[in-house]
Amino acid sequence: MEILTLVLLIVVGILFVVFCVAGSIRWYANSITTWFILKKLDINKPLEEYANLLLAERGLVDVQVKKCGFFASFFVGNTYSVSKKTIKISWFASRHSSATTLAQVCRLVGLAQMHANGEKGLKSVEAYRWLNWLPILLLPLIIIGLIIDLVALDAIGVYTLIFSAVGVAITLFTFILGLVAMRKNFKAYDIGQELIIGMGILKEDEERKIKKLFSAWKKLAVVEVFINAFELIYFLLKLILSSIKIFGRK
Repeated sequence: MEILTLVLLIVVGILFVVFCVAGSIRWYANSITTWFILKKLDINKPLEEYANLLLAERGLVDVQVKKCGFFASFFVGNTYSVSKKTIKISWFASRHSSATTLAQVCRLVGLAQMHANGEKGLKSVEAYRWLNWLPILLLPLIIIGLIIDLVALDAIGVYTLIFSAVGVAITLFTFILGLVAMRKNFKAYDIGQELIIGMGILKEDEERKIKKLFSAWKKLAVVEVFINAFELIYFLLKLILSSIKIFGRK
């Protein structure tokens, strides 16, 4: 019991450190974005045109490019649909064409190129975007189990354990999905970096900055997976400690 409590405290400490690291990486990535905005790089074409140009150069003529509306951008903006072979550019990105938004488009073209090359598991990228919120169900499920146990006093915590187990299973599934999506996104980031540098529109200092931006995006993806992993460990330990307390009283 005491060992589990100590481990729980260690996990909480690690989570705090990882959250701080994630915040630092986000700040760093935003500072690069701001640098490019202040630099006012001459992007003289809409992002959709750049996307179509890059696709045509690679013979991906069956891939469509669509600009999302304002509200749709909150849900499906800056994504590549495997089933529809469509790159969807958000309303926000299309209104503020810059080197950083072009870098995002290049990543999407990278995903389209991977798809054309027969890359497996690309649907995980799209699925994770839709399902990465699922772990927030863990706490409500635990609360539902507790409420049912309070109503059925003879249940001795059974429903709490059942609902907690379901929540943990959902969280674990999302974590594994995130790992697969991260691997695919890493490859897309590498292709995207090659594409934007190969366009020849960046100066030497801008190329260095864009490489640092892609590196920051990749590091942020890793950190977010670690956050999910340690959150899962935290709730598992909490579940074990709660189970010991519940059954210990009986």
